[in-house]
Amino acid sequence: MSIQGSGEAGTRKGPIRPDTVVDTALALVNLGGLESLTMRRLSDALGTQPPALYRLFHDKDALVDAMADAVLASALGPLPEAGWEDRVHVMAGRLRAALLGQRDGARIVGGSYTTRQPNLTVADTLLAAMDEAGFTGEEAIWAIATVFSYVLGEVLEQQGRIEVDPKAVRASLSAEEYPHLAHSALPSLLDFDARFAFGLRVLTAGIRAELASAR
Repeated sequence: MSIQGSGEAGTRKGPIRPDTVVDTALALVNLGGLESLTMRRLSDALGTQPPALYRLFHDKDALVDAMADAVLASALGPLPEAGWEDRVHVMAGRLRAALLGQRDGARIVGGSYTTRQPNLTVADTLLAAMDEAGFTGEEAIWAIATVFSYVLGEVLEQQGRIEVDPKAVRASLSAEEYPHLAHSALPSLLDFDARFAFGLRVLTAGIRAELASAR
């Protein structure tokens, strides 16, 4: 979304829709990062005054929760007819794409436990897969939290990383002090697609092994 602010606070005519506020807030984050988002800057972009925003969202945290729901909404949709592992992989991939599609997406979504449809649908979809796998009770909840936290952590690191030259890093490593790192496939650390896929396979294999040991 482009920001169509009037450049003059308080000039907007008519009420503001909550989804318009959320879309504009996400667009502002795309431009300047999450730290740049303030209710004053947002109201200026919308051509209104902060009190109009506080009538819709009682504070900035409530706004960020709504932004998290908007980010998660793009991950929703029917899953393929497949076993639980494949469905977890598809859902995790969609979550990752949704978070990467928004600047600071992982920071926006992290710690959000709203009771609105997108958040609940993601949790319910993953829980259905864990139920099919054989997890019950608190273990099913822990399993979906593990998957979600893995996706969130990977995206958080990818979005927060600074530019690194793997060759320069390798050149700075002493083979005597760091023999394993010095001879490792260190550049692969920045292949985020491959490492995400690898980690997800390891994660679901661990879930499968945990189930087998409990039977």
